[in-house]
Amino acid sequence: MQTTNKNNLFRYLGILLKALALVLTFWFIYNRIFTTKNLDEIRLYFSDHLSNGKNLWMLLIAILLTGFNWGMETYKWRFLILKIENISFVRAFKAVLSGVTVSVFTPNRIGEYAGRVVYINEGDRIQAALITVISSLSQLIITMLVGALCGLIYLDSYQPDTVGDLSLYIGIQLYIILFVLVILTFINTSFLTILLNRIKYLAKRFAKYTAVFGYYSQTQLFKVLGFSLIRYTVFSVQYFLLLRFFGVQISGMDALILIPVYFIALTAIPTITLAELGVREVVAITIFSVITTNEIGLVSTSFTIWLFNLAIPALVGVVFVLRAKVFK
Repeated sequence: MQTTNKNNLFRYLGILLKALALVLTFWFIYNRIFTTKNLDEIRLYFSDHLSNGKNLWMLLIAILLTGFNWGMETYKWRFLILKIENISFVRAFKAVLSGVTVSVFTPNRIGEYAGRVVYINEGDRIQAALITVISSLSQLIITMLVGALCGLIYLDSYQPDTVGDLSLYIGIQLYIILFVLVILTFINTSFLTILLNRIKYLAKRFAKYTAVFGYYSQTQLFKVLGFSLIRYTVFSVQYFLLLRFFGVQISGMDALILIPVYFIALTAIPTITLAELGVREVVAITIFSVITTNEIGLVSTSFTIWLFNLAIPALVGVVFVLRAKVFK
């Protein structure tokens, strides 16, 4: 009887959490869209470019790349999670989109970890959360390293008066050191397991979880960085295509420099999801002002990329959250 009552309690709690996720997801996305200051202007601007049809193929490719973007993220996460559970690609895809849904209404998207691990049945969910950290960290590393390099080029090319030759030289040397240290640290996460196990308190209580960092070889972690680089390239191309679709005159060379700077700026600014869209618009206008004055084009691009890569996947992910088994 006690076991039955306990199971019922968890079942009702699971239903409550799913209902809460459903309400919060729809509310946050609805609020984000309809409180956008330039919404009417963006809608009109989008309609004009859509009816023009000149660069419609760019929009279509950008939409298709959304699927490839999340498909690549699914492949990377599944590659890592197979160490603890044999999960299919379809199930991994459901987990990733569930993570997107829960991340929408949590500060700095920390809910992504909880949203994914509910699809882990046989493996340990805490281990799965730590593995998800490794996956997210690989993406962050690529964003930071590519963005930092392009940031140096940005200062030299577009803000030459703000930095001297000596400062630029020092910046390049520091970047090289940072690049080597970050890559070596990431591909040697097994060292972290050894280090944590030497702490008696952690070794006794959390050895099962700290072991996660020793599951992967250097070759496997290099592959993970490669997957992250491919995904980074995908959403960079997406952004470039949408800029051109919305009439922002940007060359391929300018895009190679400015888009990574935009991404690293977003990463460096601590935001809560509620205000993120406004932050994206301000950062875009600031970064790209060196080549264009088309602010509505920049705002429309930021809005659309958020819509494609976050809002719509989050709404699709609601279905998978509702079908997930919250408690084992």
